[in-house]
Amino acid sequence: MVSHLSLPEAVKRIREKDSRFSAPAYDFVRRSLDQSLRKFVRAEDETPAHVRGHQLLEGFRQLALQEFGPMAKTVLNDWGIENCGQVGEIVFHLVQHGILGKSETDRPDDFQEIWTFTEAFVTPFQPQKATFAVRKIRREFSPAPRIRRKRKSDSASSSKKS
Repeated sequence: MVSHLSLPEAVKRIREKDSRFSAPAYDFVRRSLDQSLRKFVRAEDETPAHVRGHQLLEGFRQLALQEFGPMAKTVLNDWGIENCGQVGEIVFHLVQHGILGKSETDRPDDFQEIWTFTEAFVTPFQPQKATFAVRKIRREFSPAPRIRRKRKSDSASSSKKS
């Protein structure tokens, strides 16, 4: 494990071996960790700050929605990130290069699909289905004026009378 590299240097080395994810993807995952630490770790804790995989994914989701809104899925996909497992792969690349730390219990499986990217980044921006019952509106028309038509028997009887 190399621990003296800066994030840009580590990303450059990682990408020389595995170019599936763009450089901004690594930076974004690093910033997602910061987001997760702010949300899930109390400042008064004396132990080194640590978040679990699902907590990092929640920070990742929140930061993506905050920064990219309805374009989050498109931006992340453009960077090569298409699911939660790939976020975990990026995390473990950064761990291997000394940018992030891990506990003995941290595993790539911690980043299993807790939501799909569509659920996380598309659904929040789709119109919600109406929860109220659709009412049928009746249109009330005034009755059509009645035209009194003569019956054949009326016309026949009137001709007989004359």
